[in-house]
Amino acid sequence: MDASTIVDQAPIQDRDLLLRMSIYFDAVDVRLRQGQGWFIFNARERRSARISTFIQLRLAEHTPPVSHYMMPWRDFALSAYVTEEAMPSLSPNVAADARVRDEFNLAAKVTSQTWTQMLSTDLLVLIGLKPANRYEADLLDRTLASRHDQRLATILLAPDMPQELAAELETADPKACYWDRIFQRMYDTSLVAL
Repeated sequence: MDASTIVDQAPIQDRDLLLRMSIYFDAVDVRLRQGQGWFIFNARERRSARISTFIQLRLAEHTPPVSHYMMPWRDFALSAYVTEEAMPSLSPNVAADARVRDEFNLAAKVTSQTWTQMLSTDLLVLIGLKPANRYEADLLDRTLASRHDQRLATILLAPDMPQELAAELETADPKACYWDRIFQRMYDTSLVAL
C-alpha cells in the first residue's frame, strides 16, 4: 500500500486532511526547519491508524531520511509513569538493594533514551493523546515546551475533540493550566485539523 491508496480509500473528511498533509510532506524539509507540525483532533482508533500509516509512508519516501519518532500514547504514558512516579519512589532504596539498583538503572537508561528521542528528533508524532494523570500531562507539557523552544516539529493525534482534551487536562491537574500552554504552543507552530 502506498500513500495515494490511503488517500483514495479514506472517507471524505480524512481525504481532505490527507491531501492537506500531502502538501505538508511535499515540502517537509521547509516545514521541519520552521518547526511546523500538526494538531489533529477527533483521531479515534481507525482514523488515527490511517493518518499514522500515511505519515510513515510519506516519511519513508523522503530522501534523505527524516529524523522522526512515532510514539503511541500508551508508551508515552508508561514513560511518564516510570520517570515521574516509579523512579522517584525507588530512589531511596537503590543503594540498599542490588535488585532494586539493577531495575532502577534499567528504567533510567530506557527513559533517558526515550526522553532524548522525544526532545531531539526533527519530528515527533504522538499517537492517541489521552492524558489521564498529572504525571502524563506534566511530561507532555515539558516535552512540548522543549520542542517549541528548539523549533522542532510535533504532530499530535488526539482521539478527542479540543473541549474534551481540555477537560481531561483539567482533570489531571486543575491548577496547572496545561491546556492553555499546550494548545497555545501547538497553535503557534502547527496546522490544526478536526
